[in-house]
Amino acid sequence: LRARCMRQGRARDCAAAGRRRRQARAAGERRCTMSSISRSELRRMQMSVQPPEMTNSEARRQQLKKLSDERVSHWPNTLQATRKKKENWKKEKMAVEELSRQKIDREEAELQKRLRIESIRRANTILYEQTDKMKNLRSQQMYSDVLADRTEQIEEKKIMRKWERDREDSYNITLKQQLVEAEAREKSESEMRGKKHAEMAILIQEQIGECQQTVVDRLRSEKRDGELVKKKAEDDLQRDAELQAEKALKARLQAEEMQLANQKLKQLKLTLELEEEKEGEKRKSDLKKKEDMALARKKMEKLRFAEKQATRQKMIDRACEELNKKATSENVRLERQVEEARIKEDNELELRAQKRQRQREAIERSRHIQMELQEQRRKADVEENQRLALHYERKVKEMEYEEASEQVAKKEKNREVRATQEAQKMEKRQWLAASQEEQLKADSQKLAVMEEDDARFRTMAQGVLEEAKREGKNTYPIMKALTIKDITLLPASTGSRV
Repeated sequence: LRARCMRQGRARDCAAAGRRRRQARAAGERRCTMSSISRSELRRMQMSVQPPEMTNSEARRQQLKKLSDERVSHWPNTLQATRKKKENWKKEKMAVEELSRQKIDREEAELQKRLRIESIRRANTILYEQTDKMKNLRSQQMYSDVLADRTEQIEEKKIMRKWERDREDSYNITLKQQLVEAEAREKSESEMRGKKHAEMAILIQEQIGECQQTVVDRLRSEKRDGELVKKKAEDDLQRDAELQAEKALKARLQAEEMQLANQKLKQLKLTLELEEEKEGEKRKSDLKKKEDMALARKKMEKLRFAEKQATRQKMIDRACEELNKKATSENVRLERQVEEARIKEDNELELRAQKRQRQREAIERSRHIQMELQEQRRKADVEENQRLALHYERKVKEMEYEEASEQVAKKEKNREVRATQEAQKMEKRQWLAASQEEQLKADSQKLAVMEEDDARFRTMAQGVLEEAKREGKNTYPIMKALTIKDITLLPASTGSRV
């Protein structure tokens, strides 16, 4: 509060000083004279523009304010912290995402580095495994493994044979026991079958007696049924005879009725024939009337046709007379047209003769013009030939000069080529010396690499040999591969077999 009051007091003093300066400036402008101020006023003005003096109380106040501001800055629930959090949440989010991405990139880079190292190591191992020594070592190691597997197989076969013999012995003992049990079981079963056969014989005799009694009973019942059927058949025959007699009587009565009906039918037929004869006569009379009417119609049609033919002939005669008249006038008109055509043809012939005369004169004029043009063309050819001769003469001189220049240039070029070849020879000598030096370096590096490979091979071969010894395998092939000389090409079949 005291500091706020002091700041407000300084602000009021500065405002009052500014107001006084403006008033003094305005008064000076009005009077146009210099104004004077006291030393106290000047000191006060200087103090007003200088920073306030730092007293002990002010220093303690500033220190306490700094501590308070620092403590408040860590509080998350203040208005300023909330405002700052709202303003910086996106930046913080992007910073967190960037940190996570950087972490992922570092992990990815580390993973890729491990993968590259592993790939390089694996590639080097594969390349080293393709060398002749390692191929020979692996082949001998495989040969040792095969020998060990073969030994195990032999032992396994022995064990299998022993198991097979034991299994056969146990099977023989079991089979003998089963034979004894089977014989005892067969004996007991045969005794049981004998008892069952005796019981079955008794049952069969009883069944035969029952069957015979059943057959006798069936025959007796069949006899009774036959007698009943015979009696029924006799009754049926008697009934059929009565029915036949009744049917014959009915047939005779029906025949008599049919005779009476036939007589009546004949009488009806005679009556119908008489009526048909009457109808036939009537039809004949009607047909005769129709024929008479048809003859009368034909006569009428012939008369009408004759009249029409006469009228048509009259019209034809009149048309012929008119055609004759027209033919006479047509002949006169044709003669007049022929005369006109003859006059027109004479005129055309005269025009053609005049036209041929004009064409002949035009041809004569054209021939004369062509001759003049040929003479002009001949003179122009002579002049052109003279001009070309001069031109070719100049051209030959220029070509001779160019050939001489080319000869000089060719000599210069040959000198340059010779100098270039000399320089190339020098460069080639230097290159050969450098290549020889590089070859010597490469040979020394190759010897070092070969020594390193030999050391690595001996280490690996020693490890394989010790492993084979621990497993009890045949170590002769591996020892032979360890002591074998350098070879550039292995044979198709190994020669180090035991």
